[in-house]
Amino acid sequence: MKSLPAEWIEHDKKIRPYIWSHRVLSYGKSLFGLCFTLYVLFTMRFALLEWWLSSQVSHPFLLWLAYFGLLAVVWEVLTFPFSVAHHWIERVHQLSKQGYLSWFWDRVKGYLVGAVIGTIVLGLLYLCVTYFPETWWLWACTGFVLLSIVLAQLAPVLLIPIFFKLHPMEEGELKKKLLELCQKFSIHVSEVYHLGLGEKTEKGNAAFVGLGRTKRIIIGDTLYKKFPMEQVEAVFAHELGHQVHNDLWKGILLSSGILYVSFFVTDWMVQLYVLPYFGADVARPYGMLLFFIVLSVVQTPVGWIQNLFSRWRERMADDFGKSTTGLGAPLADALERLTYQNRGPFKPNVILEWFTYSHPAPWRRITTLRA
Repeated sequence: MKSLPAEWIEHDKKIRPYIWSHRVLSYGKSLFGLCFTLYVLFTMRFALLEWWLSSQVSHPFLLWLAYFGLLAVVWEVLTFPFSVAHHWIERVHQLSKQGYLSWFWDRVKGYLVGAVIGTIVLGLLYLCVTYFPETWWLWACTGFVLLSIVLAQLAPVLLIPIFFKLHPMEEGELKKKLLELCQKFSIHVSEVYHLGLGEKTEKGNAAFVGLGRTKRIIIGDTLYKKFPMEQVEAVFAHELGHQVHNDLWKGILLSSGILYVSFFVTDWMVQLYVLPYFGADVARPYGMLLFFIVLSVVQTPVGWIQNLFSRWRERMADDFGKSTTGLGAPLADALERLTYQNRGPFKPNVILEWFTYSHPAPWRRITTLRA
């Protein structure tokens, strides 16, 4: 790290307690989840839960809802201390402005949204295993892909406003520049939206969200109110690069292909080895739970592939901001400022970066943009 600016090195040292506090909690939660799952699985508690609920619920689909709903509630209760600790860390390091009551209300809204989406997902799975018992995974994957597209369309008009205030940005030079930049590259967007991050956090962000007619530009107030106009425009140019390159659709295509392959491999393993061992049936909640436990193992390497793809697309978007729009220098300045603002490390551990980061490390992006 000797070649890096001294202030970057000092920043990385300063935020080390913040980074490791979150990391230890995340590792602890993962280890707890693994131990809990193995214990409940091999003591047949999952099977006993289905047996008990079967005596309480008559309709098969209601049994699915009760089974997975109860598991979700138990898991949330058991891991709630980890969530509180994460929020406490954000408050201690002066990144979160939310009190505990406001934070918990956001979680309640998240539970309600998750319950609706979860019911739709379970309904889709139930219909697939009921009417297509041999090829259910194929139909389920198709349904999940279509559902993800619908949710991407609904995000800016239905989902995001549940948690953040979203209003059209006031008329001015910045809004005019952003819309002109879109028009220059034939990206149709009717409005720029102000995202009210500042009420809850000090972190900054900007993005394109939505598909088709719901496509929106959203700029966090923690970004456009605190950064120079040229830097905000540069950050937006990076996001515009994703749109020009059709990265959202490429990501959906990659995720869909991985989903089909992983479901096929998991179904083969589960039908051949897991279900016979546990005496379960995938058409029952317990059997479907076993399927998703195995799926989580099968998909572990998938995250590495998706992160590799994401880092590649982020580099392409940076190059678009630098080479195509000529905003490389202000983009580098904005990334440096965002790294300070969001308490991110300039140079993270290279192994963690390779396996877990969806973006190249800030020092790579900034030095490349300034080269």
